[in-house]
Amino acid sequence: MKRLVKFVVCVLMAGILAVPFAMPAAAAREMSELAQEIKGRDDIDNNWKGAISNIANAYDPAERNHDTIFYGASNFYRWKTMEEDLAPYSVQNHAFGGSTDKDLDVWAEYMLYLYEPVIVFFQTGSNDYVESEAETDELKIKEAMDFKKEMFAKFHENLPDATFVIMSGILLPGRPEYVDMTLEINDQLKELCDETDYLEFVDAEALTYNREAHEFVDDVESLFIEDQIHLTEEARIAWAENWILPKLEELNAPVTD
Repeated sequence: MKRLVKFVVCVLMAGILAVPFAMPAAAAREMSELAQEIKGRDDIDNNWKGAISNIANAYDPAERNHDTIFYGASNFYRWKTMEEDLAPYSVQNHAFGGSTDKDLDVWAEYMLYLYEPVIVFFQTGSNDYVESEAETDELKIKEAMDFKKEMFAKFHENLPDATFVIMSGILLPGRPEYVDMTLEINDQLKELCDETDYLEFVDAEALTYNREAHEFVDDVESLFIEDQIHLTEEARIAWAENWILPKLEELNAPVTD
C-alpha cells in the first residue's frame, strides 16, 4: 500500500511540474518606466506607491493624454467599469481607495500633470474628516476647505487650461456622524465653484440623501455594499446617468476615436 501511495504521489507531482506556470496578467506585464520611477521615489513617504504605479502602468501618458481624468477616493477607485459606463467619453480612472486631499496633492505630479487632462473630476469626502485631528467640527471644516482651496489653486497653476469638476461629497449611512459636516462642505464647495471660473460643481446629494427632510432617501441601504460606505454597481450607474454623464456632455468632454 505504501508503495502504491508513493507511486501515485510521484505521478501527480510529475504532472504538476509538467504544467507551465502561468503568471497573472498584471504580474506578467512589464512595468513601464513611469511606474518604475514612482516605485523608486524613496523621498515620498506615502502608502500609495503600489496603487499609483499600477495606474501609471494602465495609462501611458505618451499615448493617453488630453482625456478626462477621475481623481479621488474609493467610490471612484472601485468603479472598475468606468470607461465602459461613461462611453463614448474618453476617461481615465486615477483614483486610489482611502485617499485624502493631501494624498491627491502629493501624487498630482504623476497622476494629473503628465497627462494634461482637459477635464478632471474630483471625488473626496469624509476620509479627510476621519483623519483630521482638529478638536471641533467647525475646525475640521475650516481645515478641509482651506486645504481644498490651496490644492485646486495649485492644480490650476499647473493645468491652466483644464476644467475641474467637483462632485458633492456622498452622504454615507455608514458614517452618519459626518453628515452635517459633509452638507456644510458641499455648500462651501458650491460657493467656491460659483466664484471660480475653472471650477464646476455637481450636486449629487440626492443620490443618497433628502436635504429638505434632512434624512437619507428611502432604502438607502440598497445603494451601498455591506459597509454602507461604498456604492453598489447599480448606484454608480445611477450616479453616472443622472449627474456625471450630463456634465460630461455639457462640457463637451473628449470622446474616444
